[in-house]
Amino acid sequence: MAETTNDHGPQYYRRGSIDVWDFIRDQKGLGFHLGNVIKYVCRAGHKDNDIEDLKKAVHYLENEIEYRTKHHS
Repeated sequence: MAETTNDHGPQYYRRGSIDVWDFIRDQKGLGFHLGNVIKYVCRAGHKDNDIEDLKKAVHYLENEIEYRTKHHS
């Protein structure tokens, strides 16, 4: 998909048939926070600490919920 590849990136992002960053770009309108949710969920269990990655995903998701709650009321 992207002109550049993730061939030299970390192994935990080079699994499956599509790079995580290409998937995030393909999903129009996700934005930074939701893109990070996907990133951390995808790498959980494939990097140092799966629990820490899942906590980071929750942190970004909670931040997005808080922002939307404040701005959509």
